[in-house]
Amino acid sequence: MHEREKLREAKYFYSKMIEEQLNVEYFKHNLSAFLSSARSVLQYALNEAQIKRRQSWYDKCISNSIILTFFKEKRDINIHGEPIIPKAQHKLEYTLSLSLSLLTTLSAKDADGNIIQQSFSDEPESKSKEPAVQEIRYTVADWKGSEDVLTLCHKYIQELEHVVSDGVRKGVITG
Repeated sequence: MHEREKLREAKYFYSKMIEEQLNVEYFKHNLSAFLSSARSVLQYALNEAQIKRRQSWYDKCISNSIILTFFKEKRDINIHGEPIIPKAQHKLEYTLSLSLSLLTTLSAKDADGNIIQQSFSDEPESKSKEPAVQEIRYTVADWKGSEDVLTLCHKYIQELEHVVSDGVRKGVITG
């Protein structure tokens, strides 16, 4: 009945995870909120399926998806056990520009070889350091694939959208 509302909420927190990915603390808070709201999509679907005596549809949806099962467990741990803290892998890149000094000497000598005029040209050395480009890639240790947290959350949203549309199409849930 409220699956689509909770799906919109999960998408909101996913967008906040993307916006705040350079702030590890905010990222973790948004991940926690994402896990709760996304899990609510399936909890509402389960309640409706049970009322209509169609829990087998729900069970099949969950058992056919590694991602739905994985995130169900993550949310349960996050709520009932301990906060999910993804591993943050930082990538920093610096660009350094360097200019070297060039010293040019011009001399004029008389017939005896004595210097009668001399001039120097010197360009000062300059260094500039461009700001660092920073990336953070979040992972969870118990995920067997190579996807990072943001990629997994995106796939989770896609799976939830599929469950909701399938349930509505089959008359199991109202969405």
